[in-house]
Amino acid sequence: MKFLEEKFVPLAARVGSQRHLVAIRDAFVVIMPVTIVGAVAVLINNIQGIFSKNGLNVVAIQEGYTNFITSTGIKDVMTAVNKGSINMMAILLVVTLGYQMAKGLNGDGIATSVVALTCYLGLAPAVQTLTNNYSWADKATNVDVLTADVATGGLAANKLDSNGMFVGMILTIIVAEIFVRLSRNDKLKITLPDGVPPAVAGSFTVLIPAIITVILVVAVGIYIEKFSGMNLWVIIQKFVSAPLNSVADSLGTAILIEFLIAFLWVFGLHGANIVNSVTTPILTPMLLENTAAFEAGKTGKEIPNVIAGMNCFTRVGGSGSTFGLIIAVLIFSKVQAERTVIGISVAPGLFEINEPITFGVPIVMNPVYMLPFIIGPTVLGAVSYILMDLGIIERVVLSAPWVTPPILFPFLATGGGIKAAVWAAIEIVLLVLLWTPFVMISNKQNAREA
Repeated sequence: MKFLEEKFVPLAARVGSQRHLVAIRDAFVVIMPVTIVGAVAVLINNIQGIFSKNGLNVVAIQEGYTNFITSTGIKDVMTAVNKGSINMMAILLVVTLGYQMAKGLNGDGIATSVVALTCYLGLAPAVQTLTNNYSWADKATNVDVLTADVATGGLAANKLDSNGMFVGMILTIIVAEIFVRLSRNDKLKITLPDGVPPAVAGSFTVLIPAIITVILVVAVGIYIEKFSGMNLWVIIQKFVSAPLNSVADSLGTAILIEFLIAFLWVFGLHGANIVNSVTTPILTPMLLENTAAFEAGKTGKEIPNVIAGMNCFTRVGGSGSTFGLIIAVLIFSKVQAERTVIGISVAPGLFEINEPITFGVPIVMNPVYMLPFIIGPTVLGAVSYILMDLGIIERVVLSAPWVTPPILFPFLATGGGIKAAVWAAIEIVLLVLLWTPFVMISNKQNAREA
């Protein structure tokens, strides 16, 4: 225990406060509401799937709902919402990460975001030429005329959505590091007279650093493609995102994530923030890939990733799955201090907020409650992964708000998964059974001390 406190805990704290990881984490936090809005739009357009033949088998409701959202235009509205949110995740991330990186470097956030976005769009490959041949009879000459409608220079949609997020992250970090440092160089600043409006003066101050950064970064990207025959998206997919995804989407990773989050919490560190700063850049694109598959009508094992969004099953009542502790204390605890804290914590616990429990019971550095706090989410992570991998319960396809109450949370996150909701209810029972013996031990300890 002493070794962990002296060596591991400080290391974890340093990882959680690492500048680039903090910027990435905060950038994802900023775009989280937009992600959820897009997920809600996808859910509204596809929720009728729970009444399909493979679901509750009430086809009349499925068809009636589909006709309703189509005839009223709701489907078109939700499709447009999704197009501007989830389908633009790479662009949104570049903008927010540019700002957060500049914030950490004490630079100009807006200017950094603009420069990063310019570099990203400049390097994004254009779609192939689109040709639509058609013919008609010219009325004046009665001769068939053949023509072609050609479109060039557009950006491929998969460079704007979650498929471009890894490139966006790496590119934005590089751009921010270069641009902010160049902006600090007084020799590169253009100073205008005092009478010039501040907005105009500010833009000229970063003009030369912006020119150098954009040309340098875009030139490097273009020459990499010329010499390697692969653009940045292909390179990152091949050598970074694909290997990470193959490692991340595994039972061992699911167990490790939940173990580390709970383990760090029992030492008073915000486990979710520390671990998520590393996992969010990997798991978020995987979840959005699931969303795209769900929107395309895929179900079950057709959904590509298992681990994405799994926290709806593993953090029941918050980190450590303390919802079971709430119920166990209310039923079995005779310790008045515990019952008072739990009474205050019931409402927050329903919305996955358990800091009152973690620091009030407490869980932190409590030898009695540390063990179930770690075991609960770790076991749930393992079992939930296996159940989803085997197709017994639905996989997570949507980004639901993390403050959604238990049972409803996985139901929404799986796009209306009935089996997922049933498993979530079973989880609560199992958690109560897990926590109860430790509540009894706490009763005995307090009785001896009284």
